[in-house]
Amino acid sequence: MAFSDFKTIFDVANSYQTTLTKRFLFQGVVPMKLSSEFMEDLSYCLDMKKPNPSEIALSENLISPIIRYVGRQHRNIVIWSREYDLKVDDKLFGTPDYLFSYTEQPDTISNTMPLVCVSEAKVDNFTMAWGQTLAEMVACQQLYPSMIIYGFASNGEVWQFGMLDKNVFIQDKNSYSIATQAEQIAGLLNHIFTQAVQEAKKYLGKN
Repeated sequence: MAFSDFKTIFDVANSYQTTLTKRFLFQGVVPMKLSSEFMEDLSYCLDMKKPNPSEIALSENLISPIIRYVGRQHRNIVIWSREYDLKVDDKLFGTPDYLFSYTEQPDTISNTMPLVCVSEAKVDNFTMAWGQTLAEMVACQQLYPSMIIYGFASNGEVWQFGMLDKNVFIQDKNSYSIATQAEQIAGLLNHIFTQAVQEAKKYLGKN
């Protein structure tokens, strides 16, 4: 099955013996200050958002900018947008909407380890987005057993986060609005990237 064939997290859980739970994750994560220029551009994009925007418009205007802004602070993180072919076997394969991988050599894209998976909630369908995201997270963990894998789903305006710890998927009870909580979202991304790098270093015996 391709990642997109998993329509819900329950489909993934039933196929890969994954326990599903929800709780408030990332308590106490510090918001990340965003520049006035970034906030002005974000406000413009929100004001000019068309009804039923295309996936490309959502990505370019509301998802990619904040990902790039935070990602620049993490030179060991490589950002992939519909470019990383992730495959475990004939049941777990596909190209995530976004994927963040770790590289030991900053600013290079060789020998990377996928650590954070993202799916867009197309037509605001978070149920399907999370099914696809969790399938991608399971694939990453099968490639790198014992690692904690992070993921999130977004329709551009609303952002939801989760993590896969061994065979337990924990979905954050909170959802975040980029219109009113952009710095909280940036802080969460910064925290997740930091934790993902630590996971990779621990797996490689660098800590």
